Amino acid sequence: MTLRTPESRRRQAITLVKQVAEIVHREGRRYPAFFYLTLLETRDILADPEESDAETALADAAERFRRLYSAPRDNFSEFYIHHDDPQQRAAENEKFNELTKALRSTLHD
Repeated sequence: MTLRTPESRRRQAITLVKQVAEIVHREGRRYPAFFYLTLLETRDILADPEESDAETALADAAERFRRLYSAPRDNFSEFYIHHDDPQQRAAENEKFNELTKALRSTLHD
């Protein structure tokens, strides 16, 4: 197993958070703007190498990402991708769940 450096994790996290944010944006008005804005803030924390070193950026981004799940209701765990076709909906949501798991793992690795 290859040891991932903080900088490589940072680059991977930026890619993943952009993908997750794009999906959330595409789903639009059915969800609070808080989800999308928090993902953009997470991306910005990770993307500014002059603001902090990779380890600090990962820790700060992980804290920001955690806030998506901290509301007692209507939190990010309730987000799903809508599609009229049940099989397509299941497939798209499975991919989305894998993306968010990969992002969480990358931030906390």
